[in-house]
Amino acid sequence: MKKGFTLIELLVVIAIIAILAAILFPVFAKVREKARQTSCLSNEKQLGLAFVQYAQDYDETFPVDMNNGYCNGWAGEIYPYVKSTGVFKCPDDPTQPSEAGVYPLSYGMNANVIGASPASGVYPEPGAVLAGQSAPASTVLLFETQGANSNVNGNREVGVNITDMYEAAEVSSTSGRGCIDTFNPSISLGSSPSNTGFSAKYATGNIGGWALNTIPAGTVHTNGANYLAADGHAKYATPFNVSGGYAATSPNNAQIIAPASGNPPTASGTGVMQLQTGTAVSLTFSPI
Repeated sequence: MKKGFTLIELLVVIAIIAILAAILFPVFAKVREKARQTSCLSNEKQLGLAFVQYAQDYDETFPVDMNNGYCNGWAGEIYPYVKSTGVFKCPDDPTQPSEAGVYPLSYGMNANVIGASPASGVYPEPGAVLAGQSAPASTVLLFETQGANSNVNGNREVGVNITDMYEAAEVSSTSGRGCIDTFNPSISLGSSPSNTGFSAKYATGNIGGWALNTIPAGTVHTNGANYLAADGHAKYATPFNVSGGYAATSPNNAQIIAPASGNPPTASGTGVMQLQTGTAVSLTFSPI
């Protein structure tokens, strides 16, 4: 005599499968996100090697400023050392090319890491000297962004046909200071809906407690983001472990949470590495 499943037994099996699926699907999603995070970290490591090679070829200086004093054009200058536009894009960045020859740029350069400005209107400006960095292993060089792919003010951000640092196809790479820059909104990656800056938004979360213009979902890599330090190493950090803002006035200054009226927010110095509240940080936007 053949014996089959009863309806109750079938429903119990289906219920068990449904419960297991509900438990495992979020785990699978986290595993996939971890893979994308690792790929993004690898991209930044490759860009870090490119920065180091560039510095070796140009008397230990970072890329020069090609536009208006805020690290513009860095992507085009290091492109010959990577020769791949894919390295400039995070797998979690949904930004698509806006036109032929323009490629998404998922990383922005710390605008505090730049050399002294020459006379007004003189370009290119000198890059920062590597030996002049107080704590390069703790200073942000690149941070994550999303939305940078457009032809902004006539300047493309990353183009496959970039051949040298004076290539006209790319003179306006994304940059920022880890805070909303009320003194120069163009480097704040969109400090307000009416001012989109370089068309990008921070993909880091509100670093240092500042109300940054971030992507709608906040952070993308499990509530954190990848960063490239000035010494060429890449690491993952949550926004609360990073001090954003202008460069500190001294190495032993904590990040100024509430600056005096008319003064810009200031990042923590490399000698103290903490917020004004006393919270310790592992990375700072200040090269001092």
